[in-house]
Amino acid sequence: MRILDPETGRSLHEVQMYFTASEATEFRDALNELLTDPEALEHRHIVADAREISFSLVIAAKLANLKRYTEVERRVLQER
Repeated sequence: MRILDPETGRSLHEVQMYFTASEATEFRDALNELLTDPEALEHRHIVADAREISFSLVIAAKLANLKRYTEVERRVLQER
């Protein structure tokens, strides 16, 4: 798992998330959509209370073409 703080361009190693029931349902449903075709070049956003979560599935095939990501994203995706 890789978590990027786009405001600072830094990787986060710990994060706490608190969802309402409807937000958790929206997150689950969006994740299930991504899981139907993990190789698709898609991502999802959930926005609530002026906060945004952007997430995607990163699989080996996607990591083979890092040029499609920003410099900051590449750095975070290459972390171990």
